[in-house]
Amino acid sequence: MAIRGRESYSFSNTPRYKSYKYPLPPAGTGSPPFLCTSILDDARPQSPFLSEKLASFLDNCSDAFSLRKLHARIFAHGLGNNIFLGCKLLNCYAKFDLLSDSRWVFDRIVNGNLSLWNAILVGYFRAGQFDEVIRRYVDLRRWNLGLDSGGITSNGFVGSSLIGLYSRCGFVDDAAKVFDEITERDIVVYTSIITGYAQSGDQRACEAFGFARRMQRQGMHPNRVTLVSLLQAALQLETLKEGRSVHGYAIRRGIGGLDEVFETSLVDMYNKCGSPRMATCIFGEMDRKTIGPWNVMIAGYFKMEQPLEAFRLFCQVMEENFVPDLITLSNGILSCACLNYLCPGKSIHDYIIRAGIQLDLLTATAPVDLYSKSNMLIQSRELFDRMEKKDAISYDVMMTGYPHNNYASEAVDTFVEMVGEGIKPNLGSLLSLLSATSELKDIRKGRCIRGRVLRHGLDLRLKL
Repeated sequence: MAIRGRESYSFSNTPRYKSYKYPLPPAGTGSPPFLCTSILDDARPQSPFLSEKLASFLDNCSDAFSLRKLHARIFAHGLGNNIFLGCKLLNCYAKFDLLSDSRWVFDRIVNGNLSLWNAILVGYFRAGQFDEVIRRYVDLRRWNLGLDSGGITSNGFVGSSLIGLYSRCGFVDDAAKVFDEITERDIVVYTSIITGYAQSGDQRACEAFGFARRMQRQGMHPNRVTLVSLLQAALQLETLKEGRSVHGYAIRRGIGGLDEVFETSLVDMYNKCGSPRMATCIFGEMDRKTIGPWNVMIAGYFKMEQPLEAFRLFCQVMEENFVPDLITLSNGILSCACLNYLCPGKSIHDYIIRAGIQLDLLTATAPVDLYSKSNMLIQSRELFDRMEKKDAISYDVMMTGYPHNNYASEAVDTFVEMVGEGIKPNLGSLLSLLSATSELKDIRKGRCIRGRVLRHGLDLRLKL
């Protein structure tokens, strides 16, 4: 018998079990503790049905409390050393960020089964526990597991995941060492190392093109994901020649046409490599369905020092009923700050407050810039003080606002405050400081400032 309008669990055709009929929980809600407890009370400890049912509950578990109750049941039925259930428990604990529990489970089930290790590494990786992936990979290597031709070095999926992990943590050179260890490289492995170098944030991005050439020499052709990463490398290096080559290759092979991600990457590359006309042409022909291409084009206008065009494009976004994200909103406020458009900028800020949007660092800094440039220094400082996190850029904005409003000494105090907070000044910080001290025209105070700053371990000598 089924409950009307819903599926039900039924175990009445199994003699040893009582007849239970419960409505299935809604999708995504997990398994209520009372349900798994009542079903399992009469189950035999070694029943295959029991292991499968417990595994099913673990797959659908949605909170840490239910997970721990399931773990207790697994022990109560003598399945604490079950490798299959242990692996699922480990990954569940990792998903809920309960690393101490996850490590404890790991220590109970660890053995030489390479497929189990692979599952553990993948589970940690998908849960975003990158430090644990590195820790367990080091264990794997130290115990000399999986180092033959059939081991982890020949597993492209695990290898590419490790490359991605090291790259995300900023260890792109270590990612290259993992690449060298992989004996069977495919396009996924090559794309992982290309992406790692493309996102390195420095001149090492040029290595991405070297790996692309190696891939082609081995008879493998870049796919759309590979080309997007190569475009990122080109814009990182601001090298238009390589960016055009990637674009030409995509046209010849018919890759990326009508693909918003690829075309957005092209717009970004052309803008940042000094070809705004080409960027505008591609943007105009795009079938724009998300906010991403708009953000890239608005940012391009900022790079070209065209805040009026950036503001006009922002207004077009709002007129066409796109839902702005944090990048859109911050760029809208920054364009108003550059143009001294206080009322439109304040309207955008009010929209953020009414919508209850959680601000990131960039979006929180933009109103500070707007109000300081609009001679509303008190409001600017209040917003600055309420910021939960600050970096050198947010301090730069505040320091620039003080001289703009004829308060040079406060700019110097803000600089000293930044150094005292342990935030490393950038070139903009130092230029703002020099501008402020030059306006003070007080040699004695300038020397005092220099002494205070040096006591915090900062040398003001600029190497330009």
